[in-house]
Amino acid sequence: MQAIKYKWLTNDKNFEPFIFVKNGGNIERIRLMNENISISVGKKHCIGYIRNGRHLDCPHNMLVESGWHCNECRINDDFFLCVKCTGEQCINEKQRPACKESVYFMYLAAFDSMLKVGISYGQRLIERLVEQGADFGAKVAVIKDGMDVRKFEQDVKSYLKIVDRVTGDQKQSMIFGNPNLSIPRIFNAISLLRNNGISQYMVPPEVYDLRDYYKLEQVPYLPSKIKIDERAKVEGAVVAAKGNIVILRNDRGFFSFNSHDLIGRDIAAAN
Repeated sequence: MQAIKYKWLTNDKNFEPFIFVKNGGNIERIRLMNENISISVGKKHCIGYIRNGRHLDCPHNMLVESGWHCNECRINDDFFLCVKCTGEQCINEKQRPACKESVYFMYLAAFDSMLKVGISYGQRLIERLVEQGADFGAKVAVIKDGMDVRKFEQDVKSYLKIVDRVTGDQKQSMIFGNPNLSIPRIFNAISLLRNNGISQYMVPPEVYDLRDYYKLEQVPYLPSKIKIDERAKVEGAVVAAKGNIVILRNDRGFFSFNSHDLIGRDIAAAN
């Protein structure tokens, strides 16, 4: 079977992470939290593309070295090009009508001392922050039109000198976030934004403490990293997860791996 997605799902206002796999013609999900897992990792293939809300297989089952898609499936995917949007010029005209009418939240997410700007649909804001593994998040603005919000996102990134991407390695090194670093950075950034061009879109800030979702009280020290590549084996009891970083315990100690590195991989799993 092939891992095609890693996603946090909500149930009774709680979130927990799952790996979705393509198994023959079916899509199944593997529960992670509080489970014993044993995953053998194989080759990496294109995961296909989304067209009109449906997931379609890569027509050639192409091997890929980086990313999750071959070139053909990137072109065929309804939204792949939108990920690269900076608001300067539309590069995915078929999605532009819906994009123009959509309303987005702009947020700030704190990872220890690192601050990130991002955007989300309103109903997905908490989910978006949790799936990224932010320690704290703040809703700061509401903006209509996907191109406009992307443009302001880049403006905020430049104005505050912060990032719009946090890598898996960075997240693994900052598993234990210090609130005394995170909270001041968020409020200082909000104060600065009130004095620039985004102020017209700002809303009374709502700050969210996301740490309880991750179960990090089960982890007594910084875990060792597991490199996910062909022939890797991931075994142990999953005791915590922070965004895309999954933390497990086995008889050798505590280990973490970037679940996004599993996507596209052929895997054999038992739990």
